[in-house]
Amino acid sequence: MIAARKPLIPADRAGFYANNFDMIRLAMALLVIWSHSWALYSNSEHLEPLSRATNGIYNAGNIGVWVFFIISGFLVTASFERSRSLGSYIGKRIRRIYPAYLVATSICAFLITPIFAPAGFLLTPAEAARTIGLNLLLDNHFPVFRLFADNPMATVNGSLWSIKFEFLCYLGASLVGLVALARQRWAILLVYVVIVAIWCWLDLTGRKPGQNQIIFAVIGWPYRWFWVLPNFLAGALAYLHRESLPRSTPMLIAAVIACFLVLNIGGPAPWGIVAAHVLVPPTMAYLVLWLAYHPHIRGQKFARYGDFSYGTYLYAFVIQQTLVARTALPFPLFVIVSMALALLAGAASWHFVERHFLRSGDRPARHEP
Repeated sequence: MIAARKPLIPADRAGFYANNFDMIRLAMALLVIWSHSWALYSNSEHLEPLSRATNGIYNAGNIGVWVFFIISGFLVTASFERSRSLGSYIGKRIRRIYPAYLVATSICAFLITPIFAPAGFLLTPAEAARTIGLNLLLDNHFPVFRLFADNPMATVNGSLWSIKFEFLCYLGASLVGLVALARQRWAILLVYVVIVAIWCWLDLTGRKPGQNQIIFAVIGWPYRWFWVLPNFLAGALAYLHRESLPRSTPMLIAAVIACFLVLNIGGPAPWGIVAAHVLVPPTMAYLVLWLAYHPHIRGQKFARYGDFSYGTYLYAFVIQQTLVARTALPFPLFVIVSMALALLAGAASWHFVERHFLRSGDRPARHEP
């Protein structure tokens, strides 16, 4: 008699919430810091090891952000399905994203900006109100956009672009759920296939749409959606098809090897990039869930003192910019100090801001983005 394969994701509620997502998210926040260290220290991520290992097509920062979107797609789909109402779902999403984001952007705008602004800078009440208003729209607006003019990169907080994309994914998940509640598995699968097909076509033809400023202001850079949405949808599809996903280490190893072969043999050639777009998001989604529910990885209590990943991500970039501007640390020490300070900022964000906006009944949502 052939034994039944073990499921990738536990079917019972206790098993579902006994996961390692907190640990993975914090690891990805640190991976983004690692990647940005190369860019902010020397204005290039081409020498970053993962970039070299993928022939310059992807880098560690890409992978870290994509994993965030995979986890978001998985857990936010679960949140929508299990929420009492649409209002309850939207309320949880707002409480999770907005408070920490608004505090972080306000610190960047009203504390960091005056310190590093050019001589003669004056923050007027009108500009302060405009900054707050635009950041309520997740616009990542600061009074001086190129604040760190003497650094290799001048941006105030370049990591924050993903926050609007993530929140719009939350809204999109609710829209798909309402429109195709009974057939959402196939509706999302169809959307996924179409998005990946367009992504491949855009890269094959060298198109990167999104020069219209109105569109950019509303939904962000349209081309970037083809980088993040397949990963969010891969996570959502994994949740919706969780009963049929087996745990197979050989299959995972084969998929990872296939991705690296395509990235290195195909290189920057169009067919290699297209094959990577097709293979990488589902492989990463499977790898993330394989780690999240691995029976021998005990990360369930990793965030027993709080979920520091969001705050770490929000503050890391501006911390690194400040270190570059005011210190001359050697690169290894720059990386270590950046990670340590970002973790401290993440802990402060959790304890002083984020946890106060999560209702006691929403505490399982601490495993959600």
